[in-house]
Amino acid sequence: MKRIWAVVLVFSVFTASLSYGCPAQAHPPRAGAPYSIEIEDEYGAPLRKFEQDGELFILGSYGRRYVIVLRNHSARRVEAVVSVDGRDVVSGRVGDFTRERGYVLAPYATVRIDGFRKSFDEVATFRFSSPDASYSARMGTPENVGVIGAAFFPERVRREPAPLVLPEPEMMRRRDEASEARGAAAPPAKSSAPAEPTAAESGRAAPRDAPLSSAYDYESSPSAAAPSVNNLGTQYGETRASQVEEVRFVRASSDKPAYVAVLRYDNASGLAARGIELEPRVSYREPNPFPRNRFAPPPP
Repeated sequence: MKRIWAVVLVFSVFTASLSYGCPAQAHPPRAGAPYSIEIEDEYGAPLRKFEQDGELFILGSYGRRYVIVLRNHSARRVEAVVSVDGRDVVSGRVGDFTRERGYVLAPYATVRIDGFRKSFDEVATFRFSSPDASYSARMGTPENVGVIGAAFFPERVRREPAPLVLPEPEMMRRRDEASEARGAAAPPAKSSAPAEPTAAESGRAAPRDAPLSSAYDYESSPSAAAPSVNNLGTQYGETRASQVEEVRFVRASSDKPAYVAVLRYDNASGLAARGIELEPRVSYREPNPFPRNRFAPPPP
């Protein structure tokens, strides 16, 4: 497996063949989780959040640029596969955390994702738009507009075999046998043909991307699903610099993330239509004409 790295930010290229399993249950981000996701504006201020019926909603506004912020609160590296409006933020394909690449976070690290990745050096910024102008709708999946997801995969822990401890006489006997065997061995014959150089020796880089299965090469038809009920989508915005490179990363489980976080977003009218109160309700008490004072005291 390969992964991609940028400053502290990394995304992965999944090259192993994967089997599909039951998707992990999605949850709104919760306190105490080992990983977290937050949405900030272009100046680094968190967007307002509202919870309803166990789901977390973000208040957005048309034309506003936003950034997805991922945090790893654990002592292990973790890969985060992220989708916006049902589209993978690295490949642009329909979101699929078992096959798609992800950003790799070091222990206790934070990564900011500015947009859909265009190359190793650039992204197309995330910017709130009308649903019809969203990247997902233009790519044929309007039914998924209005949601952001992140699936987190911890790194596989390498377990080194314990050293074999032998009694001293047995260790000496094996050392003598190994020495005799080396002395009796004949030198290997030299081949007349030069050995084929490795990719590292020849200066040629290994291929970055392995071809995906042809079974995955499909797109949802716009007429096959109902459109989203959201008032906002995310467009494929202007180009911004964002450099990444590949790094090696092996998932502890190839198709079962340890944690899946989901954020939904809409504008003020869309959240209000769901019954979400954007401002706290203020309670008023009607004045009492007889508050039981017998005499009129002087004012303070």
